[in-house]
Amino acid sequence: MTDRARRPRTALDRRPRRAARASVSAVLVSLSIVACAAGTDAGERTPSPWRQTAWAVRGDTLPAPSSPDGLERGGAESVRIDADRPFRLRFEVEWPEAGALPAGERFGLEVRRNGGAWEPMLARDFPYPDEISTPRSSVVHATAWRHGDPAGDLLDGSGAAFAGGGAVAKDSVTAPGAIDGASTGPAQTEWEWAVVVRLYADGGVANAAGDAFEFRMVDGAGRPVGVGAGGPARVELRVPDRHLGGTYVETPGVLGPWQAPDGALYFPMEPAETYNVLMMVKSVDGGRSWVEVDGRNRPLTDDLEGFATAAHGGRVWMLHQISEAVYLHAFATTDAEDEVDRWVVRDELVAEHSEPPTQVAALVAHPDGRLVAVYADSLGMRSRVRATDGTWGEERRVDGPAGTVSSGVMAARGADGRIHLAYTAGSPEGRDVWYRTLSDDGVPGGATRIATGVGVTDDDIGAVAPLVHLPDSGVTVVLYRLDDGFLYSRSVLDGGSWTPARRVLDRSVVQNGSDSEQVGVDAVGFDGRVIAAVIDEETRDLRLVEGRPDASGAIRWAAPRSLVDDVNAQWVRGAVIRRADGTPVYGIVYDAGSDGGAGMNRYVEWPLN
Repeated sequence: MTDRARRPRTALDRRPRRAARASVSAVLVSLSIVACAAGTDAGERTPSPWRQTAWAVRGDTLPAPSSPDGLERGGAESVRIDADRPFRLRFEVEWPEAGALPAGERFGLEVRRNGGAWEPMLARDFPYPDEISTPRSSVVHATAWRHGDPAGDLLDGSGAAFAGGGAVAKDSVTAPGAIDGASTGPAQTEWEWAVVVRLYADGGVANAAGDAFEFRMVDGAGRPVGVGAGGPARVELRVPDRHLGGTYVETPGVLGPWQAPDGALYFPMEPAETYNVLMMVKSVDGGRSWVEVDGRNRPLTDDLEGFATAAHGGRVWMLHQISEAVYLHAFATTDAEDEVDRWVVRDELVAEHSEPPTQVAALVAHPDGRLVAVYADSLGMRSRVRATDGTWGEERRVDGPAGTVSSGVMAARGADGRIHLAYTAGSPEGRDVWYRTLSDDGVPGGATRIATGVGVTDDDIGAVAPLVHLPDSGVTVVLYRLDDGFLYSRSVLDGGSWTPARRVLDRSVVQNGSDSEQVGVDAVGFDGRVIAAVIDEETRDLRLVEGRPDASGAIRWAAPRSLVDDVNAQWVRGAVIRRADGTPVYGIVYDAGSDGGAGMNRYVEWPLN
């Protein structure tokens, strides 16, 4: 966990929490000049002598700016672009006057949404926004070509002589020599910008499918470039199927997605890395589309660090650990008896404590509505039980051996009512995997060390995947990653005996995919078997592996199968849900490569029949 995150936060405190990484320039130099000169009221601004004569969109970000590949020429109709997917805008602009072209001309870009006020475009990279802000749209870095690369003469809106131009991505200042200084007008130039339109932005605001975004260039004096018959460059937003966007929970326990009896799906997340409030998104079409519900009443405690959920009684219950406190929230789903699709518990204080090395949480719901919460402090872990009347019982310690700090906890309820816990405990010399149970009323049992060699850094704390209890066989399965990179499983039987360790697959799996301190694995139980979604460490593809207990209770794992290829997967959580026709599937939300930023949460299903 980064130092920024190690303190309580409120909804008014927006400093980002994830580890910094290399990024583009913080602010576009010329855009700041343009913004100061121009403001946003086009009615009070003198138009530029420059005029736009053509525009185009390039959905593919790879071709060189001088290549014609992928260009879709624009006109009166919009060009459709996907949310959270960088694209390129290209403009042909003409200097109609005789004489030399303006020396050192610099251009900026402006945007307006659904016919609103024009605003200057900022430079905020994607998916990680430079730890500054996350606007609805921004200029982004381009990886396949350089800022200032020549644009070439590709558009045909002007018959004037071509005088140069270039690509604009990393900075706002046009590359030196982009315009031929010896050129005289009339003349035309072409410019191409790397841009993204996000689904969620700062303020927790959302763009929606069908939103219209218009773009225009402004000159160095902040004057809008005039547009011809084609009007400003205009794109229409499309939200891809199964796209959630937003930001993943930083150190996730069990998250869902949770399903109501009518089929509605619910999943907690954040809108943006720089505006990390808690939001609940919902799908009513089997995960095809997702929207936030009851966004006006979000909890005030932000920054989803240690976070776990459980569902019971028409509620998704959420345990939320920040630096020195733990809170409970609850969201009423469509099967609630009172309010529906509403935050019904917000910021209920569970405990205050010393700051843990890593924020972690586990939450289990009993059938009668009692909640069992496990969370960390600086010495190890604690647990508390919430009664059905909403009162919290005494706090109990769940510690590892003397001289160690326990953390990285996962929990599952057994058929007999006991809570199974697996976690790591260690010191700077090493960390091991431990197991113990809590009784029905939260009393800890004895601890058993089930594996050694987890690793010694904070990155290795969350080496245990979500636990799976198979009630028919009485087997509880613990999956964990060791410092050799491989995933292993052990099973504990109802009588307390353990099976030997077995390697789950012959490929290493991700640990701490992006500031999560957790293994990149999720697991669920269904029809007497264990199904795990695994992030391959080498390729970052998402794979699926299944196994069944043999006569001894040990899991026999089948060969892994491909689930999602060609992504940079970083986190994954899922649950067993049913489609509208009753077909059971493993419904999975995964981060396809946000690097701790936003915009890459997606949903996928795997049939379980």
